[in-house]
Amino acid sequence: MKNDFIEKYGTWALITGASSGLGVEFAHQLAAKGLNLILVARRKHLLDELALQLVEKYKIQCQVVEADLTLDNFQHTLMNAIADIDVGLLVNNAGMNCEGQFYRGSLDRNLQMLELNTRAPYILAYEFGKKFIERGRGGIIFTSSISAFNAHPFLSHYAATKAYILSLAESMNYEFKEKNVDVIALCPGMTKSEMTKGMKDGPLLMEAAPVVKTAIDNLGKTAYVIPGFINKTQVFFNSRILNRSGATHFTGALLKKVLPAANKKKPSK
Repeated sequence: MKNDFIEKYGTWALITGASSGLGVEFAHQLAAKGLNLILVARRKHLLDELALQLVEKYKIQCQVVEADLTLDNFQHTLMNAIADIDVGLLVNNAGMNCEGQFYRGSLDRNLQMLELNTRAPYILAYEFGKKFIERGRGGIIFTSSISAFNAHPFLSHYAATKAYILSLAESMNYEFKEKNVDVIALCPGMTKSEMTKGMKDGPLLMEAAPVVKTAIDNLGKTAYVIPGFINKTQVFFNSRILNRSGATHFTGALLKKVLPAANKKKPSK
């Protein structure tokens, strides 16, 4: 129920990576529940457009914060911008990918991915987690990936960052449960977004709406959730049927066929 959700998580949610993909869908689904939103991303013009849509459609309040989460001390700018707002739900959704051979991306780009996919969500979970525990209620949603469950050749660095997020969320879920703070990792497979532009539609490519709904519906019920039957089956097969080596070889062979960048061997300068 809408009122139950607000009672547990308050009237304000903060969403990172809110300018596209799952972030936009999180914004719509949380706004539909009556939550006011803080939209965080680098592309302010997209945030402004989304905020206008949400305010008009759902009659909520929206605040836009332009921020680059890969910068040192980004949290100070962000926290100062929302100092007067009592956030009760954090959606740690911002992320990036660099698919293909190990040297597909430059060192700078891969370090940027490390900052955005691991350091930034940890910092925000640390800062908001303290507030939620002090208040005695709250929630944190992390966007991880099914790639977190085993090694993923041609997604090697990305999968490693998502494995960190899954482990972090599971541990926090255990620790924070007795403090009445819910933590969950959303572990989607391939989902329609900017990251998957150019890929052919098919059963492996899910729409964003059911992916996000799975996370919101299961917040407070489990430490992680995998949306979609095919994704659940893939994780079960890799983790329960195959050993780690077998799962790595199977996943590598699959991604080599699915990802065009997997066959481009020239390293970035």
